[in-house]
Amino acid sequence: MKQLVMENRNKIASQIRGYLEKNSEAKFIHRLQVILMYANSEDKSCDSLGAMFGNSPRSISNWIKKVNQTGHIESLRSKPPSGRPSRLMRFQKEEIKKVLREDPEKRGMQGKQWNGRNLSSYISQHYGIALKVRSCQRLIHELTAIK
Repeated sequence: MKQLVMENRNKIASQIRGYLEKNSEAKFIHRLQVILMYANSEDKSCDSLGAMFGNSPRSISNWIKKVNQTGHIESLRSKPPSGRPSRLMRFQKEEIKKVLREDPEKRGMQGKQWNGRNLSSYISQHYGIALKVRSCQRLIHELTAIK
């Protein structure tokens, strides 16, 4: 049988990650799936599952510890976040982080380096999200800070 080829692999993976980030029930189901794979396979480690599902091994380890401590899977549900939700999803921030490494002119923006004004314009054009210049300045600082 001929092996299937997925077209637009990165775009589809990005859409799935975005859905998982927005939907708390999807996050819960994702965590259950990872825990189930860990429980049913003796050769799977937190590292291998993390690589497979795009999670950190530490997160998977924490999920397993949480289930062990509480004795039930409901402990894997996300608690409602405090504060105002970000207008940009995590995968969008990761994409923007990559864009910030390039010259703005490569992305059709004016200037030799990224600033709040041209990043605000880029985000508006690319994602359809209006962010103020000051918010974009904070975002630049957040995404380019050495961690």
